[in-house]
Amino acid sequence: MSLILEKGDVYDVVGIGLGPANLALAVALEDEAAKRDGSNLRRLFLDAKPSAAWHPGMLLEGSVLQVSVLKDLATLRNPCSPFTFLNYLKNKGRLLEFLNLRDLYPTRVEFNDYLVWVAQQLHERVSHGCEVMAIDPVRVEGKIKAVRVTYHDGKTGEAAYRLARNVVLATGGVPSVPDGIQLRPGGRAFHSSQTLQRLKADYPDANAPYRFVVVGGGQSGAELFHYLMTRYPNAEVTATIRGLSYKPIDDSHFSNEIFHPEMVSYIYDLPESVRRRVLGHCKDVNYGVVSADLIRRVYNTLYQEKVAGRNRARIRGFLELEQLLETDDVVMTRFRDLTTNELVTMKADGVIMCTGYEWRLEHPLLRELSPWIEREENGNYKVERNYRVTTEPAFEAGIFLQGFAEATHGVTETVLSLLSVRAGDIVQSILDSQSHAEHLNSANYAYGHTRH
Repeated sequence: MSLILEKGDVYDVVGIGLGPANLALAVALEDEAAKRDGSNLRRLFLDAKPSAAWHPGMLLEGSVLQVSVLKDLATLRNPCSPFTFLNYLKNKGRLLEFLNLRDLYPTRVEFNDYLVWVAQQLHERVSHGCEVMAIDPVRVEGKIKAVRVTYHDGKTGEAAYRLARNVVLATGGVPSVPDGIQLRPGGRAFHSSQTLQRLKADYPDANAPYRFVVVGGGQSGAELFHYLMTRYPNAEVTATIRGLSYKPIDDSHFSNEIFHPEMVSYIYDLPESVRRRVLGHCKDVNYGVVSADLIRRVYNTLYQEKVAGRNRARIRGFLELEQLLETDDVVMTRFRDLTTNELVTMKADGVIMCTGYEWRLEHPLLRELSPWIEREENGNYKVERNYRVTTEPAFEAGIFLQGFAEATHGVTETVLSLLSVRAGDIVQSILDSQSHAEHLNSANYAYGHTRH
């Protein structure tokens, strides 16, 4: 199959997903265009969501961001960008009041509003309701010069496609549950990513004596345990944790330097065995840990329950979930007590799985490009320091990943800390490659699924 392409048919960058990572990329591209006096890369962002939103199921009132607002979508890369959090506050008329709080850690609700504010300014470059279905190679004279991004357009109900010299995948993590656990769609056991929607729909009576079980000992588990205790004053709420209890985040000064940009290169350059050891040592800056302030609030709320003579909320440690048995109106949970090896069962009206996300480096959208992708000795994609997937020389289009390379780039991959810096690295890489790339306009193209 061949096609004559007119000028403007090919995008320089197509971003897939519009969470914070690709929003930071979109902002970096805007800043680059402004610096070049309008001479910019042609770009488009496709997002499956109907509108901009950041973890809407976890926008709990009062929950606080764990990252400074200065680590927003732009500041570390370009403090003069019009897309900084401080400029957002200025535009909203809240800058002085925010500064008067003397606290650089906003609520999740406010930070989400900032992300929406940025997305609204970029709406001409964004198509919402577009779920990408496939990415296929575009061949020109035996080389892959571009890729074809096929998506389902929610507005028209039809399939459509765009051609791109570079694609940047930032589709986020997939909700994860423990091995052997299956969640029934629409059932009474659900992942934390659905929390607010499910609570509103299925547990609407704030004064009802619901029975909730929260599974997980990290930040989201502690946030939801506290939220349920305070918003459902007559509910029985049990937090189950594999360890003794909640562990505080190591956010001490020296430990926090793991989030410095130069640490990405340091970790990337380490031998794999050493890198695994370093990353294992750093887990308590992000995984299975809770902010000290939230731990204090949880403890204080439990204490006030004791003062009132109530015993409706509790933390149970050393429990590992093994089975869920669900009917239409109740969930039977079975845990293994890790200290006695005995089984512990609990009945619940709702079970919330605060068990994190899985980031699959073997991205399903790259299936058709797999023959050209180079791999490490362990079988994983080889990802360069600039987040570009390493491909064979004949594959000249750029494939970039955001959030999927923690094993090689470190703990900053799945958090907000270096979004702006990473976006800048990707933009610079695209600009560098553009200077010697062949132009696709007015040429014959054939779409191929084989290497011959």
